[in-house]
Amino acid sequence: MDKILNKISNLVLLLTIAASYLMWVAGIGTKATGFIYQNSVYLLAAAIAVVLVLRIKELKKADWLLIGLAVGIMLFYTATSSMRHSNRFINASIPLIILFLICFKNTRFTKIDFGLLTGITGAALGVTLYRIYTELPKLVPKAEIWKSSNKLEAIWINTNTIGMTLLLSVIMLSILIKSFSIGYAKLLVLPIYAVGLAGIWVCQSKASLGALLLFIFVDNLIPKKLLQNNYLLTLGFGAIFAAGPFIFHAFSKSATLNLFTGRERIWAEFFDKWFADTQNMLIGMAPFTASWKNLGTHNSYLYALGSYGIIGYILLFSVLLGLLSIGIIQKRRLSFFQISLFFGFLAICIQSTMEETLLANYWIPIVYSFIGLAIQKTEQGQNSGSN
Repeated sequence: MDKILNKISNLVLLLTIAASYLMWVAGIGTKATGFIYQNSVYLLAAAIAVVLVLRIKELKKADWLLIGLAVGIMLFYTATSSMRHSNRFINASIPLIILFLICFKNTRFTKIDFGLLTGITGAALGVTLYRIYTELPKLVPKAEIWKSSNKLEAIWINTNTIGMTLLLSVIMLSILIKSFSIGYAKLLVLPIYAVGLAGIWVCQSKASLGALLLFIFVDNLIPKKLLQNNYLLTLGFGAIFAAGPFIFHAFSKSATLNLFTGRERIWAEFFDKWFADTQNMLIGMAPFTASWKNLGTHNSYLYALGSYGIIGYILLFSVLLGLLSIGIIQKRRLSFFQISLFFGFLAICIQSTMEETLLANYWIPIVYSFIGLAIQKTEQGQNSGSN
């Protein structure tokens, strides 16, 4: 019976990932994808509830404590919504992230499930590249497509969104292929890297391009044996989460530091508003929009500070850091597969310095599947891998 419940749970989780990809691959202009986009919070909450009910016997004391924390966070930020001029979708993000990770933590993906995930991710990558190949030439002269002066804001959807789709699908697909023991199949990651980089380049999504280059470097050149105890990885993520806001503040106030993206101007105005009131700093403020254009923070860490204050920021990233350090807590060495997944999440964290990816409800299933797969109970042998 447990195998059946586990299988159903896995299929539900895979469905959330497929639905998330579908929005960006097909665009949100269709009736189906528009419905998913507008109701992403409710649909994800329903999927999480189904999995938690199915896996209720697997939940440990620590899981129940995290569930209680998620409920408490939701109640607190709902009660303070009027003070922060917030809404249910913003209030739900942190609880949904925590609960989604609990779902993954208490399931066991089998080889079939990993095969399905490979199919979903490969299809998302293939269709996205096909659409770029067929639709971009209609908007940009062929001679201009590869030039950095190509400044299209959208093809069938925002180009940064397309770049993010390519980033996530390339990273996950390459990790999965390298985890399978199928002879020379691992060489497939090379063309996958190539087409992913090419697709992101023509979309001019600089944050995703930099993140993918970082992932390719660390996943292939850094010896994973040095990271199997997880201490260095945990310290690295801790440093990013703790130092991030200070670094962004330094960029926003510096006359010499320049990211060549205009983000510094946005961040400077954000900090001026955030520092203006103690309440803003502690529990959050009204959703930030730049005064000169309809632009948000374009930064997940500052979005967290603005939406939930220091209290919410600490709660969110403390939970993530705790789950990322699960190998230390359980006194077991990480597999190379798990390390690659953490590298993948590291790339997302870097990309999130330029976008609000980490807290966007419709990205949660894909983004947090990297941590989820790394901490879940997997089939023996699936996660062995090699560097």
